[in-house]
Amino acid sequence: MESLLDQFRAFAATVAAGLTAGFFYNYYREVRKAFRFKKLGTTLGDIVFWLVTTAMIFLVLLRGNWGEVRLYVFVGLFLGAFFYYRLFSGRVSRVLRFKFQVIQKTWRLLIRAMGMIRTAVLFPFRLVILVGFFPLEFFSGLLKKAGRKFKAAWYNLAGKRIEGGLTRARARLSRLVFWKKRKEE
Repeated sequence: MESLLDQFRAFAATVAAGLTAGFFYNYYREVRKAFRFKKLGTTLGDIVFWLVTTAMIFLVLLRGNWGEVRLYVFVGLFLGAFFYYRLFSGRVSRVLRFKFQVIQKTWRLLIRAMGMIRTAVLFPFRLVILVGFFPLEFFSGLLKKAGRKFKAAWYNLAGKRIEGGLTRARARLSRLVFWKKRKEE
C-alpha cells in the first residue's frame, strides 16, 4: 500500500499535469487564432493536441503512481486545469498574442526584404533587357507602320486595277460556266 506522502506526490503530479494541459490548450488556441486554421488544419491540430496531452498524462501517471487511475487523478487534472484558467490564462494569452504578432510582423518584414533583394538583384538584368530590346521594339514599330503604308500605296497603285480585273474575269467565267450548264441540260 502507498504511503500518504506518495499519494500526495501523485496528486501534486496530476495537478501539475492539469496545469500543463491547460497551458498546452491555451497555446494551441492562440496558435489557431493567430494563423487562422481552416477546417483540415483545426482537425489535425486537435488530433496532435490530444495525442500530446494524452501521452503527457500517461507518462505522469506512470511516474507518479505506476499508472493507477484513481479518483484523485481526475480531481487533480481538473483542479490543475481550473487553476490554470483562473490564475494564468489571461496573462499567458496576452503574452502569446504578442509573440505571434511579433512573429507575423517579422515574417512580413522578411518577405518584403526578400522582395527588395530580388528587385535589386534583377534590376541590372532588366536594365540590360530594356536597353537591348527598346531599339528592337522601336524598329519593329517603324517596320509595321512602313508595311501598312506600303500596303496602302500598293493597293492604290496596282491593287485596285488588279482587283477590278479579277472581278471582271470572275464574271466572264461565271457566264461561261452557266452557259455550259444550260447547254448540257
